[in-house]
Amino acid sequence: MVTPTPDFVGYPETPAIVAATGTDRWVTVTWADGLSARFHHVWLRDNCACAECLLPLTKEQTFELDPAASPSLDGQPIVEATGALVVTWAGDRHRSAYHQGWLRAHRYDGAAVGARAPVTWDGSTPDMPPTFDGTAVLRDDDALREWLVALRDVGFTRLRDVPPRPGGVGEVAARIGPIRETNFGLLWDVRSEPEPVTNANTDLALPPHVDLCTREYQPGLQFLHCIRNTATGGRGRYVDGFRVAAILARDEPEHYAVLTTQPMARANRSRDSDYRWSVPPIVLDARGAVAEIRWGNWLRAPLAVEFDQVERVYAAAACMTAVAARDDLAVHVDWQAGDLLAFDNRRILHGRDTFDSAGGQRFLRGCYGEREELHSRLRILDRRIASGR
Repeated sequence: MVTPTPDFVGYPETPAIVAATGTDRWVTVTWADGLSARFHHVWLRDNCACAECLLPLTKEQTFELDPAASPSLDGQPIVEATGALVVTWAGDRHRSAYHQGWLRAHRYDGAAVGARAPVTWDGSTPDMPPTFDGTAVLRDDDALREWLVALRDVGFTRLRDVPPRPGGVGEVAARIGPIRETNFGLLWDVRSEPEPVTNANTDLALPPHVDLCTREYQPGLQFLHCIRNTATGGRGRYVDGFRVAAILARDEPEHYAVLTTQPMARANRSRDSDYRWSVPPIVLDARGAVAEIRWGNWLRAPLAVEFDQVERVYAAAACMTAVAARDDLAVHVDWQAGDLLAFDNRRILHGRDTFDSAGGQRFLRGCYGEREELHSRLRILDRRIASGR
């Protein structure tokens, strides 16, 4: 019988666990290929996947963990290597079994812990953006997975030959997960309008930016689909914000310190809505790594920082503007009908040259999604591959 795990996905049965020894705080496990790892008692008890501790249909816990009760009372739990790991806990004598493949995949002793490192790029990086067949992505899960891996790792991708119909961008985004609706709607247009609600709906040039940095929760993905383009100009400009942050950290450490700690207010004001948020332009995670870029220099709101910080903040902002505008960092894109660009909206800065709306038509449709939907979809696709379906 296969040992249950806290996941719906399957894990390899080999290599098996061949040895397990306990101390008063952790268990040391060794697999048949010689790899060893330690697991704390409290961690193991928390991840028991038996039917008493985890509802099989939902894979959700049915007990509350008491960290003080997890280590055994007599110094060591009884541990057995049976291909899997079996622990019998002192006190209530509860038995927990841990699948060898699951335990190996989730080891934290001697393994890298944290998020996947992004693949950063600039204007000299070959084959940018990674380009895929849009019609294949719409119908084939293998093609979908290949595209999503690139979108996750590189943050910027292009699909060719997505049917240039108004709902096409929504069909592609829905292959990943739910579409994020905003005040601009579920799907929205990017084209010059007589009474624009945003600078994007003019023929003005747009400096490199991320969308909706004015929101508390900024959309994680953006999709732009070219329906028609006969206008002159309007060349797209895409910059890896994580590369910008790395350059600032290396070359301008004082400005970088300001950009990662001092909030800069952004606003999206219209007749019917008024969104404002204040956050550092470069957002770090708990490990100090860059997690998000919140940069929209043409959506500035009145700066609200301590009096003696004002000039430092403006100087740092000017430095970031200059680095983001460097041509050697940019990948340029000329739009053709059927092209769809998908990118990480909390990482990739996008902009455009001015265009002549009187000399032709330029019609893009767009929508937003979320990073977490991409990660969820990839896990489901990997689960199907692992199960042979």
